Amino acid sequence: MMVRLFVIILTLLVPLMAGAADASGKDASAASPPTFAVIPFYSPEKIWALYNPFIKYLRQSTGDSWQLQLFNNHSEFIEGVCSGKVTVALLGPVPLKKADERCGAKPFLVALGKDGTPFYRSVVVTNDPAVKNLTGLIGKRIGFFKGSTAAHVVPLRMLEKAGLKQIDFTPVFLGSQDQIIQRLLSGEIDAAGVKENLAGRFARERLNVVASSDPLPNFALSAAPSAPGPVIQRLKSALIRLHPSTNKAHARLVHDWDEEIRQGFTLPGTAYLSSLQNFNRAVGDTR
Repeated sequence: MMVRLFVIILTLLVPLMAGAADASGKDASAASPPTFAVIPFYSPEKIWALYNPFIKYLRQSTGDSWQLQLFNNHSEFIEGVCSGKVTVALLGPVPLKKADERCGAKPFLVALGKDGTPFYRSVVVTNDPAVKNLTGLIGKRIGFFKGSTAAHVVPLRMLEKAGLKQIDFTPVFLGSQDQIIQRLLSGEIDAAGVKENLAGRFARERLNVVASSDPLPNFALSAAPSAPGPVIQRLKSALIRLHPSTNKAHARLVHDWDEEIRQGFTLPGTAYLSSLQNFNRAVGDTR
């Protein structure tokens, strides 16, 4: 209830701020600023905290009055992208596939990982030191974040490939990957699928990786079909010129950004697009 109230309050504040800017004599575009949204893999409060420094950079570097748009779940997020409520969205391969199927949303930039590539891995982690592989999870409580590539779709397929049927374990669906980690640390669930870099942050917290996926296409930026071309081009130029891994000034600039986007962005090249197509074929219909 508190999370939904938080989102509602922020949603109401955005147009009020935009209207105030317009009344002060700025150009008319300030009345309907471009919006940026993140697939809700964190709570709205955490996304607000992590992505405001990024939004500040976009405003300063593009001259556009970018606003951060928050959503409670994947369905609302996809609806926001395809209805034009969102100008640009950061989303993983499963939500990207859904947005593409629904309204033709395509990736135009891809986030880089720490290894400098536009790929990542999903891992299955456990808090039980006796569990050494996926078959050791029979009879266990396994946490998922419904609809997430890294925290639901891929881990479930990994379990299936290991020979586990859904009657062999108890799935526990949670509201974010943050909640998954919290429940793992408290012992309320025995294992979970999460993104590799998130698991790495808790390597000292008695969480062990028991399985890792093949490389997966990383989070991408996608524009809403109705997004103005010049706005997208300014954002694209502002991000593609950042090289945090080789430029110390850029590294300092992105220091407070979410780890998902802190390594910079690249164009979706042939290898990425091929990986995305292969992934889409593997997961099938997502509607």
